[in-house]
Amino acid sequence: MSAASIRHRWGEKVRANDGRSSRKICERCEMICVSRHETDGRGFAQHWKEWWRGTDLIQRAGLTPLCEPVEVMGGVSDG
Repeated sequence: MSAASIRHRWGEKVRANDGRSSRKICERCEMICVSRHETDGRGFAQHWKEWWRGTDLIQRAGLTPLCEPVEVMGGVSDG
């Protein structure tokens, strides 16, 4: 595995009270994976995933986006 292909480290899954979605957060890059479970007007089950960073939708459906760890600026001064 190369340094460019870091895997997500997902935290605990939290389910919505209505059972229509669940979410988990990557501990490395803070990406949020929302798994949606709904039924269309004909009664067919639909399932898809969305990936978010904060309030920005990164991607809907498809393959999981790459993990890009967040860099934390340290409070250490040079002098």
